[in-house]
Amino acid sequence: MVNAHVWGVNAYGAPVWHLRRHGEGGMFDTYAQSFDAVWATATPVQEG
Repeated sequence: MVNAHVWGVNAYGAPVWHLRRHGEGGMFDTYAQSFDAVWATATPVQEG
């Protein structure tokens, strides 16, 4: 599920897409690669 951000619209009002992989190199892979790139730069939240 992908929540597409729309300028000026709150997240609850933005469209949600159900992406499924239908072969290599499509829209699913684009979103998966984007997520992986952001995740690779993430750091844990420090408690306390």
